[in-house]
Amino acid sequence: MSLFKKIIPCFLPENQIIKTDLVPMEEIDKIVCFSNTAIGDTLFGTPVFRSLKKHFPDKKLIVVMSPKNYELFENNPYIDDIILYSGKTKHFFKVLKELKKINPKLVLALHSNEPQATPLAVLSGAKYIIKLPNDKNEFNKWHTNKIVPKIEGEHFIKLRLKFLKWLGIEENDCKMDLFLKDEWIEEVEKVLPKNKKLIGFQIGASTISRRWFNERWVELGKKLLSKYPDVNIVLTGAPNEKELTDEVERGINDKRVLNLAGKLSLGGAAALIDKLNLLVTPDTGPLHIAIAVKTPTIGLFVAGNPKESNACYDLDIHPFIQKPKTCTPCVDKKCKYPECMKQITVDEILLKIEKQIYKA
Repeated sequence: MSLFKKIIPCFLPENQIIKTDLVPMEEIDKIVCFSNTAIGDTLFGTPVFRSLKKHFPDKKLIVVMSPKNYELFENNPYIDDIILYSGKTKHFFKVLKELKKINPKLVLALHSNEPQATPLAVLSGAKYIIKLPNDKNEFNKWHTNKIVPKIEGEHFIKLRLKFLKWLGIEENDCKMDLFLKDEWIEEVEKVLPKNKKLIGFQIGASTISRRWFNERWVELGKKLLSKYPDVNIVLTGAPNEKELTDEVERGINDKRVLNLAGKLSLGGAAALIDKLNLLVTPDTGPLHIAIAVKTPTIGLFVAGNPKESNACYDLDIHPFIQKPKTCTPCVDKKCKYPECMKQITVDEILLKIEKQIYKA
């Protein structure tokens, strides 16, 4: 246990938080949402931002976001202000100082890790803190909501929308929002070929456990280009995934492969996904970006659960391949060699690509 985790409860007031099933919104002038983890996790929260602004247009909406991906959400018209927080203890007191200036009465901890999230909300002065699920949360006595367990297979967006029930809102619109800036689109249009079917390969993933193998990507690419002369393959990814995409590019060895991993801004990478005809991807951030911008996808799942993180709308353009876990227990994020991903074959992905692109 970290020193911070051990001592921070000593500084949290016992009687500050008000327990209730319904927050009196007439007392609230601003709403703070914590969503400072991965890109997908923040995209899952965008239906909440939209609903909050729809129901409470006069209340200021402030979102605490990660410095790594906040720029994707700067253009969101439902967000009034963004505060940056890495989620690390070393930045805790700097962000706390910013929040105390705001003096929020209500915090929705949509997706933010402990032991920082709840103490940050409490010490900022909040009277109402909603966090779900919280049955295994060591700080749950400082939550306004009752103990709420995780429901296996519940989509992460629908979990986020549950927060709104404590504000008197029943919301079912799961559509994610991502508002692209003109400069991102212009950045991409400079590098993409014209009048070609563009199929994206997202090689990397947030964890090794979710990656398909490079030799399989190479085989898929060769078969696809051999069979369909009108197709170009675009390799997507972050700068730290360029080593993976370089290997796949060399393996396919075809001029119709465009390796753009690490060559665009984060906004440009999102705009790139928007321009694709299809993205083949493991369960990682680009999958969720594609769903948000309505680019068809083929999701590859073993360690992750598509019921929780694949699309929960536009299902016809977001099919997935799911295979069973092969290790007991599955160590997921600690996995060093995803043997289970070998169950996904080149031919079954190729068949799904044909159904999506050529309606075969």
